[in-house]
Amino acid sequence: MRLRNKNWTKDFLEINKQHLIQDNQKININNYFKNEAKVFLEIGCGKGKFIINNAIKNLDKNFIAMEKETTVVGVALKNAISTLGDNFKNIKFLNTFAENLDELFEEETFDGIYLNFSDPWPKTRHYKKRLTYSKFLEVYYKILKKDGKLEIKTDNDNLYSFSLEQLQTSKFKIVYQTNDLYSDLNQLENNIATEYEEKFHSQNKNINKIIAIK
Repeated sequence: MRLRNKNWTKDFLEINKQHLIQDNQKININNYFKNEAKVFLEIGCGKGKFIINNAIKNLDKNFIAMEKETTVVGVALKNAISTLGDNFKNIKFLNTFAENLDELFEEETFDGIYLNFSDPWPKTRHYKKRLTYSKFLEVYYKILKKDGKLEIKTDNDNLYSFSLEQLQTSKFKIVYQTNDLYSDLNQLENNIATEYEEKFHSQNKNINKIIAIK
């Protein structure tokens, strides 16, 4: 999610830092969520629509919304406060890159990881930057609990094919795949759409989805 830098972001995040994860060392989830509920990570939360609606629907679960761009974190947090008020407890925001997640989190921390409409890095020479490249899958595998799920949605058919290829040679087990999510009524029953998903679906673009488990 690319947004122009917004001058208010830095001050806004400082004022609302109670909603942020700011550890520079291993993150202790218990310091942020004062319960034993399941924890889910969205890598690339965009403007926050998916994670906010997920948190509303699942008050008994905890969510971490992660973005590499500080401005995007600010926008997502602002949307969360606008939607949920200032006292929400089951979402925390994290401004960092996916490359160092195994340095930030203990093994078997998460019950689920979401990759929604990640940058497809379409040029062949950039394939190692794709968030479903094997080195990233190894990190996700480490920080997921046993039977934890990795859920991937994308409008990019090439990224979908690439992700399937990478998963098939990983330790993950693919339990669901489709290149047309909106034709599967069972999956749509509990589907929570992202901003990009709504946009592309309205343009009649097929939405791809993969679910893999540890």
